[in-house]
Amino acid sequence: MPKLTRTGYEIGSSEAGAIVLHKTTFQNRIEVLRKHKLARAGVEELDAIRNVNALQRGTHLEAGVASWAQERLEEMTGGTVAMFEPDVAYRKEDMGIASSVDRIIRLSDALHLEKADGSLVTHEGEGIMEVKTDFYHNGKPKPEWTMQVMHQMLCTDLRWGIIACMDQGGKLHFYPVEFDAHMANAMILAFAEFWELVKSDGEYPPIAEEAKPDFIDISDLLPETNSDMAQLCGDYLKASAEERMWKKTKEDVRDAIEQAMDAMGVEHAALPSFQITSTTQMKEKRKMVATGEMAPSSKFSIKETSYE
Repeated sequence: MPKLTRTGYEIGSSEAGAIVLHKTTFQNRIEVLRKHKLARAGVEELDAIRNVNALQRGTHLEAGVASWAQERLEEMTGGTVAMFEPDVAYRKEDMGIASSVDRIIRLSDALHLEKADGSLVTHEGEGIMEVKTDFYHNGKPKPEWTMQVMHQMLCTDLRWGIIACMDQGGKLHFYPVEFDAHMANAMILAFAEFWELVKSDGEYPPIAEEAKPDFIDISDLLPETNSDMAQLCGDYLKASAEERMWKKTKEDVRDAIEQAMDAMGVEHAALPSFQITSTTQMKEKRKMVATGEMAPSSKFSIKETSYE
């Protein structure tokens, strides 16, 4: 989606998360504030793009993912899904916000999607579809994505949205977003504070950094342990790297086998030295519930460093 908003005078949807949450994966509210101040002063600042590949990938794949999502949604609803890409920004001038929406969709039949907590959400009529390609996806939407869609709802007066995300495995995920009045109020207050800082040339306080632990040099204590700690640490990191590599290889091979089985329409296959089963079953989802009882939890990590 091309940028249709005016920096310095309108907060765009991709900036909403940084302003409300203070920082996101790619920017923080101090950087967004600086960019808008410079724009008002007539200074054009080139965006410091931190992941050019991700930006280019998203731009080129957006149309294909949107079309794929439309087809999948029609299969899920059993009806038609009309979809169009707006060529103008939706604006709320009183709040100083505007949005370049990826797609507006209209459902002829109700759509039922599952939320992260396992409950079902029903969408009907007209809503928003935000298209994402995330090649480091972990099976859930990023908080700034939800904030982005909420910002789009404020701008369009629509009351539901869907995040359609293609992950690194080539799978398509749908995440429902419902209008939240409490979140909307918090966003409106954050936007008002932002514009007050722009007009008064004020600043946000520095983003607090987490306190770093003190690491104790144990070189002189090692003879007492009778352990080659440096060798153990090196072996641990090497094993961890190989574990990650083989895990990814295993997942890629499984995907290839499942796709081949699906293409042949076979769930149970035999080869001279192998028997393969590739089926899908419905199972009841289980939830983890806090008991209120405290128990020890361990944390272990090794990071390679260099000393000059």
